[in-house]
Amino acid sequence: MTFARTVYACLLACSVCLAVAPAARADEAEGHYRMGLDHKKRGETNEAMRELREAVRLRPDHAAAHLALGSLLADTGDYAAAIKCFEKAIELSPNHAESYALAGAALVHLKRYDDAVVRLRKAIELDKDDSQSVANLGAALRQLGKNAEAIKVMQDAAEKHPHDVELLNNLGVALRKERRYEEAIVYLQRGLEAKPGDLGLLRNLAITMRGVQRFADAIPLYRQVIDKDASDAGSYYDLANCYEKMGQTDEAVKAYDHYAVLVKDKDPKGAQRAQERSSSLKKP
Repeated sequence: MTFARTVYACLLACSVCLAVAPAARADEAEGHYRMGLDHKKRGETNEAMRELREAVRLRPDHAAAHLALGSLLADTGDYAAAIKCFEKAIELSPNHAESYALAGAALVHLKRYDDAVVRLRKAIELDKDDSQSVANLGAALRQLGKNAEAIKVMQDAAEKHPHDVELLNNLGVALRKERRYEEAIVYLQRGLEAKPGDLGLLRNLAITMRGVQRFADAIPLYRQVIDKDASDAGSYYDLANCYEKMGQTDEAVKAYDHYAVLVKDKDPKGAQRAQERSSSLKKP
């Protein structure tokens, strides 16, 4: 699950529909708001934060400014503060889908899954085409142990949005959890067709291939993951296991040894297990 959404155009367009009737200093607040959006678009986080905070100070009833500030806070990883902004935007404009969608995504990041489900369902009710909220809803339902419901929700959405990468990835993971491996592979491969080289899809497809013992298919996928993220210790261990199953002992030893090096400080027992596997393969 990713948080990023295409919000700049929406926020700019919504300054009228979200801002409650202005009081004193409205023009000044609007100026700060629009400057904040411009800074955000250029990646100037500190400047954007300053302008948006000034906008909501001058106009506490400016829902779009609260939404923009929340989006920026979420981008910086401050999800708790972001949620307060999104909730304020919802209070001021209770029928705006984007506020619910962003609040739901932030709640997922904070692992407040029950609250996330409520907000995401409302976002989807208000915007039937919001496939990203469906993907986030599926992730939240899965974390709550409602995997069958998550699959149903996401499969229905995947028919309407066959190229939504995050939706396809989350659906593939949910299907894998139910051991519906072949179905999972179909959706994960479809995701890679839409976004070749996506790290999350590559990793999940590799894990799924290994789950059905398609080791020859899993190995090149793990190699791609490692090429993109050399610190991914788990992929080294899984890769070593695939090589071992394929009888490629030398490659398995290398991968187990590399895994041991990567995790020796944070997981000494895991490193020891990998070294033991490596040593057993080295024996004549």
